[in-house]
Amino acid sequence: MMMDSMGEKTMTVDLFHQTDGPADGPPVLMVHAFPTSHALWAPQVPALADRYRLIRPDLRGFGDSPVPPPPYTIQGMAEDLLALLDRLGIDAVHYVGISMGGMIGQVFTLAWPERVASLSLLMTTSVVPEIAPEGDDPAYSISHALMGRARARALADGMAPIVDMCLDRWFTPGFVDDPAARRVGEIVAGNSPTGYAGGVDALMGFDVTARLAEIRAPTLVLAGELDAGTPLHCSRTLAAGIPDARLEIIPGTRHIANVERPDLVNDHLRAHLDRHA
Repeated sequence: MMMDSMGEKTMTVDLFHQTDGPADGPPVLMVHAFPTSHALWAPQVPALADRYRLIRPDLRGFGDSPVPPPPYTIQGMAEDLLALLDRLGIDAVHYVGISMGGMIGQVFTLAWPERVASLSLLMTTSVVPEIAPEGDDPAYSISHALMGRARARALADGMAPIVDMCLDRWFTPGFVDDPAARRVGEIVAGNSPTGYAGGVDALMGFDVTARLAEIRAPTLVLAGELDAGTPLHCSRTLAAGIPDARLEIIPGTRHIANVERPDLVNDHLRAHLDRHA
């Protein structure tokens, strides 16, 4: 239980988590995309677990974590992560977040900067706008309008149509039928419409663009070259707004580049972690 900005008590959720790597290694908190689970990070485990203690939680509403009734908030999801770290006795982590996990990471770092030794933001944004910005494809670019339609569809028709939508948005046509992409589809399918709706509610209220300059953790920003969901301008905004952030672009990939090109993503993550651990 924690106190919100109005001084009222809020209830955290005890998150399921998977731990890999040496127990005494530098702790790395790896926070997944919406609507997936900790399993999304499977391609990163072999590249990092030799040195690092990898902590991969399932956010509230997803995977094996509890599914409380909506609405959810990004702040509440960040508080869940803080409670997990407190439960594990971990003072500070290297935070790695993709998509919604990266949004939560920005809020987490702004709220508890002393708990973040470094920050890695993958294929994410600092704001979910009402409508897609001019020049973006409104059928792909994250927005209230797009996510609201998807929320209604999940509640009406279940997760099957959401799987198809995600795979189309997340992977290039040449990769979408790859077994690794299909495994991601299975992760999405395993989640519930209730958790999906709660996640959409959280995304709707997210905007920290005006506060990016307050982030002091050493930050890596990774972007998918062909990502239409959080297009390159989103990553450029992050890299320009966060002091001394470094932007790297993963060529030929869409939104879930850690699965489509794990070799390149792993190289960048490992270099960043080794630099700051």
